[in-house]
Amino acid sequence: MNYQHMKIFILLLVSLVLLQPLSSQQNDDPEALIVSGNDKIAQQDYLGAIRDLNKAVRLNPSNVKALTSRAQAKYGMGNYDEAMNDVTKVLNLDKSYAKAYYVRGCIYNGQKKYDDALADFDHTLILDKTITDASAEKAISYYNSQREKEAFEYINTLIDQQNNVPAFYYTRGILNNNKGKYEKAITDFNKAVELDPKYNPYNILLSRGLSYVSVQGYKEAEIDLTNAIQIAPNNPSAYIVRGKVYYDQGNFKEAINDYAKAVEINPDNAAPYFNLGMAYYKTNDIPNACERFHKACSMGNANACKMVVLNCSEKRK
Repeated sequence: MNYQHMKIFILLLVSLVLLQPLSSQQNDDPEALIVSGNDKIAQQDYLGAIRDLNKAVRLNPSNVKALTSRAQAKYGMGNYDEAMNDVTKVLNLDKSYAKAYYVRGCIYNGQKKYDDALADFDHTLILDKTITDASAEKAISYYNSQREKEAFEYINTLIDQQNNVPAFYYTRGILNNNKGKYEKAITDFNKAVELDPKYNPYNILLSRGLSYVSVQGYKEAEIDLTNAIQIAPNNPSAYIVRGKVYYDQGNFKEAINDYAKAVEINPDNAAPYFNLGMAYYKTNDIPNACERFHKACSMGNANACKMVVLNCSEKRK
């Protein structure tokens, strides 16, 4: 599973989730806790995953699978240092554990250490060629390190060699999205879903939703983003993008609801405050708009500061 992909499009922020009670059997079974943790990672429920994996690690501090999955969850939350600590523990315990190198490569990608990331993905594949996400991540490393041509050549070669791997199509879809080739991106995301509907569903729905928004396919975008929200209701990203779907169509009430939900989930991101302010502004609710513009401006959003200057004087209100 790849988490860095989403950062090409939108800031992925910490989700707040409700604690799901575990059975007493799960509490005592590290393997069950690891399975539960991995399922929650797939649903973008990183805090829930860490709770499960913490229990697994307490039961067996040397469990490399639990430590590696916990590193994935911490990476998904942007806690790179903590994630790296877990991976380092794993590699001190077992230098041949392939997944640990893959996760460390993802962390390096997040830290913009692309050469280190590429080295780790190569080492992952030497140890275990079945970790196809490591191959896909190499293309992202190439792209992010300004080696765009190499990124496309590499991912196209992978698809030519193995045309049944959903990760490769998903990754090419991300690259096409980033290049503004939205129709090609949609085709790639569709192929990934066709090959395996269970592969990385939240990220594919979010990414394809972004593609549809870019070509004004608002009906299709709304469907994808609503389905993404059903998978991960406590992740703000899909709410933000669906809010844009509503905003672009002039459905400002619905946009306000989605942007407000994103703010509720993670109040530390300036962008949803600004978007919420714009939606209120479009309904001529200047007091509520200015409240959000002031908040976003205080958090460093330059566009919000401009709106404060232009629209939030006492006379204007």
